[in-house]
Amino acid sequence: MMLDNLEYVKLDSKCVSRDVLQTFDCGHPDFNEFLVDGAESFADDGKGVTYILVDSSEFANERITAIFAFATIQTASLQYVDDEERLRSVPSIEIKYFAIAKRFQKVSADPIDGKKYYSTLFFEWFLADLYHMSTAVIGFRAIFLRANENGEKLYRRKNFMDATKYSIPFDDDDPLGKCLPMCLMVAENLYSIFGLD
Repeated sequence: MMLDNLEYVKLDSKCVSRDVLQTFDCGHPDFNEFLVDGAESFADDGKGVTYILVDSSEFANERITAIFAFATIQTASLQYVDDEERLRSVPSIEIKYFAIAKRFQKVSADPIDGKKYYSTLFFEWFLADLYHMSTAVIGFRAIFLRANENGEKLYRRKNFMDATKYSIPFDDDDPLGKCLPMCLMVAENLYSIFGLD
């Protein structure tokens, strides 16, 4: 697979058919259903924007045939009470959804040394895009997400930390398990964001 040709682009029904959306399978039925039936209306309602990882030449020709991963982001604010009992907040972006096609899960992107998985690579690319967004489009200092059991190891490898001081875990937010609030402070983790750790 030519990794150099992949890029995250905003989901646009002019470039990707419903059939292609329906063939994406990350193994999580709610995520799959959201991509097919909810992502565009989520954006239209101002709730969040979905980006899909696709072949850039297919995107340029408006004929996307496969989606390798997708992510949906929305604005957020991480609130906490400081030592002087004042309410503070950290401007943030929340990764509402992050999903990788099943065929790339737990698969090494480098068959020679096997050290980096596609999941790590695809996530690093998205983190780099978010970093550029934070410095050129809308400022934010943290990236927030709720990690299910499948994603928690990946996020910890990228230096995401427990964020229960900002947000309590939901008991019923994911039918496949409890999700842990996690966050990454952008400025303190540039090496991790760009895969240099």
